[in-house]
Amino acid sequence: MKKLVLGLALSLASTAPMAQPFPSQPLTLIVPYAAGGSSDALARALAQVVGKAAGVTVVVENRPGGGTVIGAQALLAKPADGQTVLMMAASFVINPYLIKSLPFDARKDFQPVTALASNPHVLVVSSKVPAQDLKGFIDWAKAQQGKASFSSFGNGSSGHLGFELFKQRAGVEMLHVPYKGSAPATMAVLSGEVDATLGDVGVVAPHIAAGKLRALAVSGTSRSAALPGVPTFAQAGLEGFSSETWMGLLTRAGVAQDRVDRLHDLFAQALKDPEVQKTLQQQGMEAKPSTPTEFARFLQQQSDQYRVAVEKAGLRPE
Repeated sequence: MKKLVLGLALSLASTAPMAQPFPSQPLTLIVPYAAGGSSDALARALAQVVGKAAGVTVVVENRPGGGTVIGAQALLAKPADGQTVLMMAASFVINPYLIKSLPFDARKDFQPVTALASNPHVLVVSSKVPAQDLKGFIDWAKAQQGKASFSSFGNGSSGHLGFELFKQRAGVEMLHVPYKGSAPATMAVLSGEVDATLGDVGVVAPHIAAGKLRALAVSGTSRSAALPGVPTFAQAGLEGFSSETWMGLLTRAGVAQDRVDRLHDLFAQALKDPEVQKTLQQQGMEAKPSTPTEFARFLQQQSDQYRVAVEKAGLRPE
């Protein structure tokens, strides 16, 4: 009888379904921006590598609009199973200070997966600005008594608030002129419509190389590989200033930790792939993977920094 019971137990065990590895179904990578930009380019490069490593298809889904709110809502409409991730940037931590009625709680409804990459901002000026270095620009801007202007890629964008932080640190007053995207914000400086901007390395580098824009300083602790001749703000005499475009991954709150860890491993490893590295270099970005815990701390630090910038700039939620 004991042998019969044992035999039945072994038979049942052998036919029990095995737990499937994660992911076993297609992944969706939501990009809250239009196709064709730097975020989209990185997402598609990562999708190819992650898909191959995981043995599943990774679908890139562009959901632009609402300052990334539409993309975030698209993630929250999916099950909390880890099959969907959201590429996000600084606007995600800025929105709670500028949008009065967000349709979600940015702190509680999402969980960090990993940081992906950063693109340091470069202070560039129009050819009509006489300054040849950062100190000269600050002196020139002060002499304009608030009449000098700067462009950004949108109200409340990292470029806008980064310049607000620069103004506070440098003690200058300048007029903000927002545009709908980094390309028109850069064109405004090229044409002399505005005097300066904090632009992404990948966007402004070709114009710097062509001699159409003058680069005065780059944010970050070290010089950009794409602009080795441009000093950091600290090297140029302005300590403690930082401004950059960065990207990371979130998934829904409630996703099992082992799945979050698996997603982290897949995307962090993909950042090392030669084709992904090539895409990063083309966009002027640097890979910056981090653990979910490290990324959570980074998001909190960024949130605190932008809260101060919003308050000092006198911006109000709408």
